[in-house]
Amino acid sequence: MKEDKRELIREAAIQVFSEKGFHQARAEEIAQAAGVAVGTIYNYFKSKEEILLDIFATEFEERKRFYEQLRESGRSVVEQLREILREHFRLLEEQRELMQVLLRERFEPSKELKAELARLYRGIVGYVEDMVRRGVEEGWLRECEPRVIAHAIFGAVEAVIACGLIYPEEEARRIFRAAPKELAEFIWRGIGREGG
Repeated sequence: MKEDKRELIREAAIQVFSEKGFHQARAEEIAQAAGVAVGTIYNYFKSKEEILLDIFATEFEERKRFYEQLRESGRSVVEQLREILREHFRLLEEQRELMQVLLRERFEPSKELKAELARLYRGIVGYVEDMVRRGVEEGWLRECEPRVIAHAIFGAVEAVIACGLIYPEEEARRIFRAAPKELAEFIWRGIGREGG
């Protein structure tokens, strides 16, 4: 029951942050969207910042679990990368409000959240870096600096995600559907080893 209420508040916050932006959103609006009293929010979260951090942390933990399952699947690095891209853009299509919150607040974090968000992002990029390193070791990818390439991959994905904020919804959906294949090809042509 307690976790259900926490999740209800979290989902309401995603909706409100998506519509108004984190800085303009008020606790009263989150409470109204969740159908709870304002005081109830503070039984689960100390502040609006803590709600936003929980949204990021929850999403990143789910992504990390997915990455770990892929790592243990025995698939090649190339197949893992394709699967990560497919899953990532599938989730974006299904969770448009969440995508807007994650992208918008990623680039405009409050001072209090900046260090913690950087830590979470380093964890995700670290997984991609490890995947690139393994790809080089296994002969799938050319010799490269894995950290630089991991950030380049992450940046390319984020740039395509930004389409969700600048294009009408139908065009963004079309782009998201094409993105896994196009990005995989883009990445492969940049760092793939011929005959690998």
